[in-house]
Amino acid sequence: MIQLSDEQLNNLGKEALIVIVSSLQDQLLALQSQLDHANARLSDNNRQIELLTEQIRLMNQRFFGRKSESAVSEVDGQLSLFDSFNEVEYLKQDPLKEPEITEVIIPSYRREKAVGKRESNLAGLPARIIEHTLSDEELAVKFPDGYKELPEEVYKRLHIIPETFIVDEHHVHVYASKSNDGTILKAPRPKDLFRNSIATPALVASIINGKYTNALPLERQSKAFKTNGIQLSTNTMANWVIKSTDVYLSLIYDRLHELIYDSKVIHADESPVKVMRIDHAKIKNGRKTYMWVYRNRPLRGTHPIVLFDWQPSRHSDHPREFLKTFSGTVVTDGYQVYHKLAKERRDLKVAGCWVHARRPFAEFIKSVGQDTAKGSIAQEAYSMITEIMHIDNTFDDLSVTDRKKQRQLVLSEKVDAYFAWAKQKYSQVTHNSTIGKALAYSINQEEYLRVFLSDGNVPMDNNYAEQAIRPFTIGRKNFVMIESSNGAKASAILYSLVETAKANMINTFEYFNLLLTEIPRHMDDKDLRFIDDLLPWSPRVQKESQADTKKLDFSMCISIFVKSAQSPLECGDF
Repeated sequence: MIQLSDEQLNNLGKEALIVIVSSLQDQLLALQSQLDHANARLSDNNRQIELLTEQIRLMNQRFFGRKSESAVSEVDGQLSLFDSFNEVEYLKQDPLKEPEITEVIIPSYRREKAVGKRESNLAGLPARIIEHTLSDEELAVKFPDGYKELPEEVYKRLHIIPETFIVDEHHVHVYASKSNDGTILKAPRPKDLFRNSIATPALVASIINGKYTNALPLERQSKAFKTNGIQLSTNTMANWVIKSTDVYLSLIYDRLHELIYDSKVIHADESPVKVMRIDHAKIKNGRKTYMWVYRNRPLRGTHPIVLFDWQPSRHSDHPREFLKTFSGTVVTDGYQVYHKLAKERRDLKVAGCWVHARRPFAEFIKSVGQDTAKGSIAQEAYSMITEIMHIDNTFDDLSVTDRKKQRQLVLSEKVDAYFAWAKQKYSQVTHNSTIGKALAYSINQEEYLRVFLSDGNVPMDNNYAEQAIRPFTIGRKNFVMIESSNGAKASAILYSLVETAKANMINTFEYFNLLLTEIPRHMDDKDLRFIDDLLPWSPRVQKESQADTKKLDFSMCISIFVKSAQSPLECGDF
């Protein structure tokens, strides 16, 4: 571009000046457009960087931070529920002291039970008496003029005898007539759990309890057995577990499935699990399948029931089949499958979970820190939802009718205010940001999150289902994947019985031992009415399988007489 001097510009005509100015304007507009595009790209880049940074913070929080929302407003020094699985590391810096338990010295002539946690913990356990005396010679030296014995001092210590094995050697007596008329009579004997198998109800119950209650994989149990000289292969134990479940325990599961429909409210959730073989076809690296869980909300006249249902996919056909005769409300997260079912049926309603609505805000606050989050949209949303849930908790002791009235009077206005606020804030934030997605979740789920206002039976959260499925997710970390679809189906039944037993406050090992002892005796019955006597809340089961049962024949443990067991048991062929 040629640069003109001031004298040359003065000599230019009007038309020439207009052309020059017009050209300059075009150049300025082009430069401004380029600048705007550059600023827009810079703004997009900055926004993208912010979103990526936000996602990194959230991923760090999810992988390395505490999972509990209590961390948002926790009291320093308190141990949360999820910390209990990692208590050694949590207590490493400032270990908690053991409960202060004074030494208990009980005079032998006074049998009054001392007050204290130690006594309550040891109460009911069998005891072996260990005498500590002085010899006559020692006493003679110390007391040349004779002695008298004072009341003993009694100290209690807790001892353990791990994995005690006993061979039950059945001797069936056989009788014949002296007249040799050919009459032969055998004494009755218990029915075998499996034909020609060494498995007993207690052994299979122990294996089931180890895997499905204590999350101990069969491979680890096999190694533990081996250290005690018992050769039990993983395949043998797996076959026992699957067969006992298919033949016996499935009867209890089917009855529980019928009874869960008596509830007005059912909580539902699902979690993925990999299965190696489905219908005998081996899949490399396993296939992603799903373990669904359903738990009733025990109200008057009903008992806690937890049912797992393994299915090869997350398709809507599975809950549709499981809930086909259920009429009431299903409390779930925001999964669309349940909403689809509610639109298909007039007798089925779906309620949303406010904990799921609050969770992304809590995760954001934990990722940036509470100081940084002060005054933010996330903090405001978290506070509003927490207030609503806290007020609703104060209505827990009310009747269903009164709870509904209080929700309408007190909470309806606050819920309206929250959704109005959420819609306003959503228009001000980036929609694909963490806060934007969290607000969108609440807005999209509004219909289902409002259901609790019109039904006093419906809770605000789906905690029942999440608590029920947590033991399965913990066990999954140990066994990683399930070997076969048959094993997955058996696992669903066994997790159901374990969690239902725990919900009804009974000892899971004692319960499985009772089931595997009693059900085989009734396999030839024409009806299944005996099943009701074996449900977790029946008086018989409550009596024989109490959760705090401390049953142990101590004399049997310390004086074991075993016949025909000179070598380790070989069980791999069974």
